[in-house]
Amino acid sequence: MEVHDRRDVLDVRNAIVSNSSFDDVDMSNARFHDVDLSAARIHRTNRSNTRVEDANLSNAYFTNVDMSNVKIENAQVAGMMINGISRDDLFQAYETAKTAGGN
Repeated sequence: MEVHDRRDVLDVRNAIVSNSSFDDVDMSNARFHDVDLSAARIHRTNRSNTRVEDANLSNAYFTNVDMSNVKIENAQVAGMMINGISRDDLFQAYETAKTAGGN
């Protein structure tokens, strides 16, 4: 099925649309519930004000992303790396600097 140059509201339920492609598509205010996006490739997207809840992001890879004002709460972050540095090492360095009187 192809949807080209249209303005529609799609209601997709109990469907398999794996290997689908979306290019130059406005999906603002779209809702996804109980969706398998494993191995999805997301490139040049505006995800501002996106809310992600009860998600499995294990082994996800983020590069060249603006994460300004991102809030992460109640998250499992074991093995998390930021710019090649483990989250644990970053927190340890922060605590050491704070103890030594750093900012």
